[in-house]
Amino acid sequence: MTDESYDYNANCRHWPDAAGPFPVGTLDFEVTDSIRSSQYAPVPTVTRRLYVRAWYPAGDVTGYPRRPYFTEAEVGIVPVMSLQLLRQPPDALRNAVGLPSNAYAEAPPADGLFPVVVFNHGYLSYPAQHTALFEHLAANGYVVLSLGHPWESGGIVYPNGDAVVGSRRILEDMMQIGRALGAMASYAAPTLTAQLDAFREYVKILRTTSAGRLAPVWRDDVYFVLDRLEENAIPSASSVAGMIDHERRGYMGKSFGAYIAGMLAQGDPRSRGVVHLDGGLWSYELADTELRTPFLTLGSDVWEDFRKMPELPLGMDPSVREPLGPQTPAAADLAYERLARAGLRSDGFRFVVPGIRHSGVSDLPELAGAPVLRAKLGTEAALTAFTAIQNDLVSGFLHRYVKGAPSDFPARALATHPELIVQDLSWLRERARTELH
Repeated sequence: MTDESYDYNANCRHWPDAAGPFPVGTLDFEVTDSIRSSQYAPVPTVTRRLYVRAWYPAGDVTGYPRRPYFTEAEVGIVPVMSLQLLRQPPDALRNAVGLPSNAYAEAPPADGLFPVVVFNHGYLSYPAQHTALFEHLAANGYVVLSLGHPWESGGIVYPNGDAVVGSRRILEDMMQIGRALGAMASYAAPTLTAQLDAFREYVKILRTTSAGRLAPVWRDDVYFVLDRLEENAIPSASSVAGMIDHERRGYMGKSFGAYIAGMLAQGDPRSRGVVHLDGGLWSYELADTELRTPFLTLGSDVWEDFRKMPELPLGMDPSVREPLGPQTPAAADLAYERLARAGLRSDGFRFVVPGIRHSGVSDLPELAGAPVLRAKLGTEAALTAFTAIQNDLVSGFLHRYVKGAPSDFPARALATHPELIVQDLSWLRERARTELH
């Protein structure tokens, strides 16, 4: 339904270029897992029909059309739940249909083998939510695969036109989790003991919801797709399958999907690195644990709303009201390293973008122009800089660790973006030293 007061024409007015030695191709395909189910379908299914979109280095793109950010079929389905959570009209991004991306639909692949990076989106979001980043990576020599999980993504339109939307049960679960504000003490409590106690209570809440049950399901979706591609068992994706170097794999995700990325890397001996975009912890699996690969975390200012509250939720450290700094707690602090050595790994990198909000860690800084939407994403300075910050950090990390190419990461990114905050977890190490035995 159209909202006559909404400034639709302010959204989707421009799209950033993708700079790199390759033009970018894109391809949608699907694959069905015949032995796994979709329990959040309106009527649970006995198979699992997965959607995949690929971005990749292309060859000659002459005569191939540039794909719009959303097709006509997608725009009324794919982003609707994300917009609902932001309290925007369901058609707020309707002009994305007329916004050409940098990717050429079904263009032939470039010659050679390329590293692959697999992405999982945030809960009830959509596979293309980081298109600006995916195009940047593809232009610089990566195959990027982003999965849609049936009835667990916000919306999916399959290549044949079939569509599914996110489950209302999952939306209700998200609301339940969001009301559990005390669970934020698992990220910021006055002591590590209190933090770990809060984390245990938070996991109990998660286990009553889809969020506490779907992490291994999404992980196995990715492994299934990679296995089928390695076997070249998906006819509609044979062109992409033939260009993937499976010995150079990386995993990446946003929010819930960021945690899945860590799970994937931990279970895949061919993984070379993980990119964690503003995610937290959804189980015990990666807490107080050494991740087997290098990692990059890029976080938002998660405490902006809490600074405005008259009273903090029970159990939270009042220090979160202070200005954002290197020792401000972040959502992934307990993950990827043993707590006693948190922040000491030479191949672990933790950054925060000041001024960016959780929903702004996405394509929305590029798509959003309507003031009512833009204000929910972060400060104007952060929104203007975010895509460049993200692209520089992620590509630098992947070049160094997944591609194995010469890279000045992170020095160049830090010099280019001096506003970046480098996390200092010495406070967490000290708490572990004095509180844990």
